[in-house]
Amino acid sequence: MNKKQISTIALALGLIFLVIGLSTDNTIYSWISIGFILASLILGGRWMRPPRRK
Repeated sequence: MNKKQISTIALALGLIFLVIGLSTDNTIYSWISIGFILASLILGGRWMRPPRRK
């Protein structure tokens, strides 16, 4: 698995945990979802890479 696939899986898990956390009013699931979404951004986000120079 490359970083892009792991990022997509982490984002999907984050959204699932967010929905569970909001529907059950459980803050643990919400914190877990924040962790997964941040991991997704760090692993696959283009904003972390410096811009290319031509």
